[in-house]
Amino acid sequence: MPLLICPNCQTGMNEIQRNGVHIDVCPKCRGVWLDGGEMEKLLGQVRQYEQEYEAELERYRQQYAPPPTYHRNPYDTDDDEYYKRHGKKKSKLGRLFDLFD
Repeated sequence: MPLLICPNCQTGMNEIQRNGVHIDVCPKCRGVWLDGGEMEKLLGQVRQYEQEYEAELERYRQQYAPPPTYHRNPYDTDDDEYYKRHGKKKSKLGRLFDLFD
């Protein structure tokens, strides 16, 4: 014999248990009745799932994030890579006289 009667259609409600939460469900209109504190239990489970999902998403972002790109100035004369590509490094006095060329 059902403990509760559906307030909508006056049919006996069936009690089911999902994830430690007791839920009364009407088989006719599919209405749901929660006991005191059951909604907080359900919402707590949802919040916990969301936190785990966000943590997993952050780990994924850190693992697969593209490396940062740095744009080098090709006219930076103190860059060793520039001189490897373009030839010998000039002395400071030689660079000074290049201004007047």
